[in-house]
Amino acid sequence: MPLVARWLLSVVVRSLLVGLAASLLIAEPAAAQRNPITSFTRLWGEWDVVPNSQWAPEAVDPSAQPDRSIQIFKFQPVVPFRLNDDWTVLTRTIFRFISLPTADPLIGLSPAGGPALLGWDQRSQAGLADISPTAFLVPDLGPDFTIGLGSSLVVPIGDGAIDSGKLSVGPALLAFFHRGPWVVGARMRNVWSVGGQSDRDDVNRMVVRGLLRYQLNPDWYLISSPIIAADWTQPDGKGWVVPVGGGVGRSFRLAGQPMQVSVEGYYNAVKPQVLGEELLGDWTIRTQWQILFPN
Repeated sequence: MPLVARWLLSVVVRSLLVGLAASLLIAEPAAAQRNPITSFTRLWGEWDVVPNSQWAPEAVDPSAQPDRSIQIFKFQPVVPFRLNDDWTVLTRTIFRFISLPTADPLIGLSPAGGPALLGWDQRSQAGLADISPTAFLVPDLGPDFTIGLGSSLVVPIGDGAIDSGKLSVGPALLAFFHRGPWVVGARMRNVWSVGGQSDRDDVNRMVVRGLLRYQLNPDWYLISSPIIAADWTQPDGKGWVVPVGGGVGRSFRLAGQPMQVSVEGYYNAVKPQVLGEELLGDWTIRTQWQILFPN
């Protein structure tokens, strides 16, 4: 091959290699810079079980024992709607299915022959409770931060003790930092009742859900996502729930569909009081399952 031809061939090959390397360097950061909060639609199921709970204080039922379980299943689709290159509306709607220990009064005759409360017939009341849609307006702050401000609504759907009985509304906020294997942040809201059943208690409730996640490898991660709640209508700070704990999760694909599952345990370090008694069990066991759809 003539010298000039060899030189031209070497120039072409070098140019192709440089172009390929540049495209790879550009494509890799672009993939790595996907926002983990707003880049996925999630179908999210969560099951919380609180064993060793008590249905009522002893002042109501002297025979009440901490031998019941509270179960809460939440289906919460998370759907982002990208308005433009700078703004995204992130929506989360929580559907709650609750099994709550309760009891029916047993009425009979007293020794004097009059009507009297003889005891309680304990049972579990289950069904669809409150539905909570929330929407956040999220600006594009780059790959490391997600901050959003919005509003939340609580719509009572259940019957009786398993829902709040009040239509409530309030502000909502989320803030997350995500870099490398870490995701750290929280989502919070505070709602006040604006309508509903007049014989039910007013609502003034704050819920903060933190998130601390560390990705051990492409398949496994550590997670802590406690749900801290405060009922501001209770006096002397007796309406707080503060769990402490965490668990482990795994990412995988099923029939090509990306999913995540986790199992977590939380010790309820601070529990609300009813007539001076703590009715909630000491531990909450949580199972989460997410199906992810990249946007």
